[in-house]
Amino acid sequence: MKDKAKKLLANYSEYRKVPGDGSCFYRSFIYSYLEQLVKVSHEEELRLLGALEPMWEKFQRLHLPGSYSDLHDAFVGFILECMEQKQKLSVRGYQEWLFQESQNEQKFANILLYLRLVTAIEICTEVETFKSYITELGQGMPDAIGYCLEEVLPVEEDAQQVNLTALTNVLQVPLRVVNIDVSPIEELNIHIIYESPDSSVPTVTLLYRPGHYDIIYEKS
Repeated sequence: MKDKAKKLLANYSEYRKVPGDGSCFYRSFIYSYLEQLVKVSHEEELRLLGALEPMWEKFQRLHLPGSYSDLHDAFVGFILECMEQKQKLSVRGYQEWLFQESQNEQKFANILLYLRLVTAIEICTEVETFKSYITELGQGMPDAIGYCLEEVLPVEEDAQQVNLTALTNVLQVPLRVVNIDVSPIEELNIHIIYESPDSSVPTVTLLYRPGHYDIIYEKS
């Protein structure tokens, strides 16, 4: 792992450490995405909100707990707030504002819960697409809803491969994961989870070490 970490220096300049809890993937993913919004036009925020429009109808067909409307409104409100702040502030000012907002656990918790719920909705709606990722199905786990109730929605549960794929499929946000592990492969394992046909959509790049995600920044 140390040898692979040294190789990061060739292409990456720094990383942002996030809390080591079950939400580290969701926290890293959304923070990195929001941080990059200051560099793109307002069309990106509108595209993102448009991608989420079908989720309410899908939620109504499922028996998942939680108030979709409340969490959706919290997420949309925060995206609109980001749009407003990036108009008023410099790049540096926006980044500082976003960092302070991310420290507000009560406010940011709803954003993370919404991402978990969207992930669960996608998995339960597109079961055939994701069942190959979920080994628990058919081994004591009756269905995808049961899986999501136990493995996706609880805030203490770490994100698995299926979570990453489902969420990025919905949001259509490119995700690249740089994996540092103890495998005998000498080179860094860079896993592209989702690739957008639209080059204007910012790419989220995360550093994965066993059980934890952080944000990593490519050299300019």
